Amino acid sequence: VRIHHTQIQPTHSCIVMHKCQLLSLIVLAICLTPTYTFTPSQSTSVKPKNSAGIMSSIATDTSASPVPNWRVIPSDGTDYHEHLAARPNWSENQYLASLELYDRFMSCSDSYMNSEIKDALNTLDHAFRLYGQHSVICSFNGGKDAVVILHLMRAAHAHYCNVTGQPPKRPRVVYFDHKDEFPEVLSFLQESVDLYDLDMLAFEKGVKFSGGLKILVDENILPGCNTPFPMGFVLGTRSSDPNANGQDRFAPSSHWMPPFMRVNPVLEWTYGHIWHFLRLFQLPYCQLYDQGYTSLGTTKDTLPCPALAVNTGIAGDGTSSNLPKFWPAYMLRDYSMERAGRIKKEKEGSSKDSKKILPRTVSSAETTISDIRLSDPLPHTDTGSSITGVGLDDSSAFTLNDSEGNKAVGILIIGDEILKGLTIDQNTNVAAKALRKECVTLARVVVVSDDQDEIVKEIRRLQSEVDVIITSGGVGPTHDDVTIKSVAASLGQDMILHSEMADLLREKMNNHDDELTPAQEKMATLPSNAKLRYLSKSESDWPILQCRNIFILPGVPEYFSNKIENVAAYLSSQLERSTAYRLVLGVEEASIVDALNEAVIDHPNVSFGSYPFVSHPEYKTVVTLEGTLHETNVNELKETSLTKRNSAVFDRTAVTMSKEARDRNVRLALDDLVNKLPEDAVLRVENDDLTPFN
Repeated sequence: VRIHHTQIQPTHSCIVMHKCQLLSLIVLAICLTPTYTFTPSQSTSVKPKNSAGIMSSIATDTSASPVPNWRVIPSDGTDYHEHLAARPNWSENQYLASLELYDRFMSCSDSYMNSEIKDALNTLDHAFRLYGQHSVICSFNGGKDAVVILHLMRAAHAHYCNVTGQPPKRPRVVYFDHKDEFPEVLSFLQESVDLYDLDMLAFEKGVKFSGGLKILVDENILPGCNTPFPMGFVLGTRSSDPNANGQDRFAPSSHWMPPFMRVNPVLEWTYGHIWHFLRLFQLPYCQLYDQGYTSLGTTKDTLPCPALAVNTGIAGDGTSSNLPKFWPAYMLRDYSMERAGRIKKEKEGSSKDSKKILPRTVSSAETTISDIRLSDPLPHTDTGSSITGVGLDDSSAFTLNDSEGNKAVGILIIGDEILKGLTIDQNTNVAAKALRKECVTLARVVVVSDDQDEIVKEIRRLQSEVDVIITSGGVGPTHDDVTIKSVAASLGQDMILHSEMADLLREKMNNHDDELTPAQEKMATLPSNAKLRYLSKSESDWPILQCRNIFILPGVPEYFSNKIENVAAYLSSQLERSTAYRLVLGVEEASIVDALNEAVIDHPNVSFGSYPFVSHPEYKTVVTLEGTLHETNVNELKETSLTKRNSAVFDRTAVTMSKEARDRNVRLALDDLVNKLPEDAVLRVENDDLTPFN
């Protein structure tokens, strides 16, 4: 159902507008049905429809030229209709640029962002279809979330006008001025309004949010009508926000607010999605975010995020003196710290004596580390927010949790010969002793046949019951060795030729001959997220295969007993693992080799990993950093330290470092590495290292 204002007869405006409101609600109910989709959003390439006619309408409308992009709405109660009625046409350049942006968004192939972007645009497409370009208004306060929805909204606005053939009006945005606003925010807002030819309604200082919205709702009267039309208000609300409880992508305003529809296109986005989106499409944002601010309020209640304070080390430790005081907002690893720089307001009834003296911050440039006293400069959270869809599975990132007494390690014994009584299971007893020796809890043992469907089913069941799964048996080149395929299927991974495993087979079995036998090719074909763990001190030993939280061991008791001891020791070390970081970069691995090699040499007590993604359309390299359990001398580093990036060999006589020391080493290494990387190389820092192999 679509109703244009040209269909409304002025003599029956009241009756027709009531019908408009009713039909709008009916269509809204339809669009919220889970199976409903908006057809135009499915196209990944939209060309301007009747562009000449639309642009001709813009060119012949001379009434738009005198209307400024930035209009101040006074607080003195004057005739607001006079201020709000004018809806100037959008400039041709910005209309076409926004239409092109819609195409770029819809054709985005970044696996981390593509579904989020399409879902957000689909929500906005529905909003424009329901309310039209005159009645969709966007909140634009200069914050990171507001910047994201501005660009999504202007793209959807242009797409709507292209589909309907309507002359495009300037996208309308709203801002509420504040006496303690950051000057950097105000400057950014003004530049953005001019750059994108927006229709900014800036309410004067003193106008409250609810009061301003009432004005917008009451004065949202279409040409030829005298009754307000329903309004869709686009917001940057995310589910992690304090006020997001109970909201959906379309959410009616609260009972104490004027009646309008809240439109939340990025409701399910995380902090990481916001920054990846901005940096992926190279969209400008307020400079405060490059100075360590992660959530912007006012100059009276906002400081840089303490989690982004640069660990400059101690004098003479070789750390660069050119480091900034705070890293940019997109470097935040722990998303739960997003609002850590916001100073909480005192609750009513608090005594004056208990009030804190807040540092005065006029501008970000005046804020120093001395303004923020960190009780814990290396924050550690008990839970991490998982980020999926990256294409890299950081197998070093997990914690064991046996605080409930029923979550730890599960053993999956695979083999028909065990179930038929043809072979005695020796591996369960060996595993139980090795894990107990390392204080790792064995919670469950399951024996299953050499049937892929059965193995997949048991793995998925164990995933919900334990933190780590260790398999025994079903590994080899014969027809009944289906364990590795089953692991891949249970994790939704493809089987690919693993280059590191192929090289290892050539080295150990073929005397470096390039040709692999069919059996060797099968052994080198592993799940796409597989890693080879070098956990033994003997270079002649084969590495252990790991896929997320699954360690795949052979079933032969002699081989199993040796490897389970190494795995148990490794798991024990993870009970109190160091803070870990994962940098997602938009540059090729070749461009960071020198910087990475320098960092490896300068920080011997940190384990670095570098993972190139040659064919990925957006990010090119992922670098991981994690503190080593035992102290390492720089002279002990081998040239192969980056090649065998998943090594964790344990020497019982080595000096074990405290978690505090390991965390500090990682932060120093991170700060040093980022300072050496090419400008704008970092897309985001990931936050899922505390989630078991997610």
